[in-house]
Amino acid sequence: MCAKFSGIPALIYSGLWRRQIFGKLKKDFPHKTTLAVFITDNPPAVLITIEKNTFDMKKLEEIKDINELDSIDCDGYFAAPRGYLYGGAPALMKGIGEGKVKMKNESAIFGLMSRIIS
Repeated sequence: MCAKFSGIPALIYSGLWRRQIFGKLKKDFPHKTTLAVFITDNPPAVLITIEKNTFDMKKLEEIKDINELDSIDCDGYFAAPRGYLYGGAPALMKGIGEGKVKMKNESAIFGLMSRIIS
């Protein structure tokens, strides 16, 4: 996958890299897009910047709490424990109600995830 990242961030990196190699990033993300992903039981958070047909991911070591995501200048973010992510939509909805899952600009986040998985 990727030596710089592990877990979910490594999967995201691999998916973006694959889309970059095949020239699909520019089509999928025609405008500069900046997203943060924080798997709360596997820190650190990562900031993903996609522009033209390139992407960059950097670790956000300073993010220690789910509520700190509001201070990041980004188009959207997603924060959840792995178990809620692996549990699918029902688990995510439960996590939102419990305050363990937090999202901003859900359409951008789900757009990123669906493109990486495909």
